[in-house]
Amino acid sequence: MTRSVLVVVAEAVGVVAALVASVLCWTRGVSTSEFAPVAPGTPSYTSVHYSGTWIAAAFVSVLVAGLLVLDVLRRRRSTRYP
Repeated sequence: MTRSVLVVVAEAVGVVAALVASVLCWTRGVSTSEFAPVAPGTPSYTSVHYSGTWIAAAFVSVLVAGLLVLDVLRRRRSTRYP
């Protein structure tokens, strides 16, 4: 295997790792809370809380994955058409 092939494989693994990290960050950043009804006969209340730092980390992870995909495509194209 040449060095360029190893770099492409390492970047592909990095894409998968960044996507997994983004899913983990997103699930940590969203939480729901269920509140009981205040008065009898009224519906319960569900609240959703978004943590900005975890959502931002998920966004950055997706951004890194996208940049790595672009670099993999660039490297494949440059080696295929010298």
